[in-house]
Amino acid sequence: MDIAGRMVQWAIKLSEFDLKYETWTAIKAQCLTDFVEEYAGDQEEASTTWELYVDGSSNKIRSGAGVKLVNQEETQVEVSLKFEFPTSNNQAEYEALIAGLKLAEEVGATKVVVFSDSQMVTSQINGEYQAKDPNMKRCLDKTFEYLRRFAETEDKHITRDLNSRADALSKLASTKPGENNRSLIQETLQEPSIAKIEGRQDVLEVSRLDLGWMNPLIEYLKFDILPEEEKEAKKIRREAQNYTLVKNILYKRGISTPLLKCIPTLRTTKFLEEVHNGICGNHLGARSLARKVTRVGFYWPTLQKDANEFVKKCQPCQMHANFHVAPPEELISITSPWSFAKWGLDLLGSFSQAHGQVKYLIVGVDYFTKWIEAEPLATIIA
Repeated sequence: MDIAGRMVQWAIKLSEFDLKYETWTAIKAQCLTDFVEEYAGDQEEASTTWELYVDGSSNKIRSGAGVKLVNQEETQVEVSLKFEFPTSNNQAEYEALIAGLKLAEEVGATKVVVFSDSQMVTSQINGEYQAKDPNMKRCLDKTFEYLRRFAETEDKHITRDLNSRADALSKLASTKPGENNRSLIQETLQEPSIAKIEGRQDVLEVSRLDLGWMNPLIEYLKFDILPEEEKEAKKIRREAQNYTLVKNILYKRGISTPLLKCIPTLRTTKFLEEVHNGICGNHLGARSLARKVTRVGFYWPTLQKDANEFVKKCQPCQMHANFHVAPPEELISITSPWSFAKWGLDLLGSFSQAHGQVKYLIVGVDYFTKWIEAEPLATIIA
């Protein structure tokens, strides 16, 4: 059958319907332009990502939450939410998160990045921790219910200093006694309180007697004053390259170490005593004592010598210290007669926490084949 015959059959079949043929009209240029502009605007709005900062605060009297919502155009919405019901600190964190997600939904956000300083809430949402408490389980389920309403979400843990605004809003809600807080006083300072008075000569914070060995270095670095003796002046100029002044405090520079705060001579014994047998001291030897003082961030030129003399004068060390004597014979290597006859075992960790809350490893190595076996552990037990 030719094409004309088929067209006749289709015309007969479609005759029972009330159909009317209209020709295709031209699309006006302005209509097409308006459509493209409207579609591009919707796409740009849909791709906007909102950042949500939340924090909860709870005390014996009141509890509250702080929410801060920001988009890429720096549009910012802040909420200080007060709770009229008792909550724990973790529940307040969840209430703050749920309130923030409600707010993000109201402004039409589709992509939300949540920032919280609560390690527990963030880890439970990401699946690293399990919610065993019934209240926390219900809060977590409610949070997932709101998270599923967005096209894309991400939950990140940040430190408290990066979440200061939300923390301040939560503290404001949990501490204000009435409906409105009218106790805020705002002032403006034109200059710092510690600003120098014009015409006044700079002076050292402590007297020359207290500084000891630090005096010549500070006078040279701060006032460019050198000793009168040429040999001593040359020595100070050479040693000063290893030191710097930060807010009138002398620090020792190092290649592989951070800045070490310099200690005056009269205070060295106090520092050694605190590190050696203080609240966290364990009566270290002289060399370990000097290294620990450096690790905690302090320095003076005679540190090693003073540590040796201090340990010799420590009565508990002289009475109870062990005498380490090397064995007279040579050490014997451990040998294995065949594969998997002898194993070496060790515990490693802690590492970054993985799924299942595992952060330790138990490792076994065969002495003969060097074959390695490793298993992750959540906790270390005997």
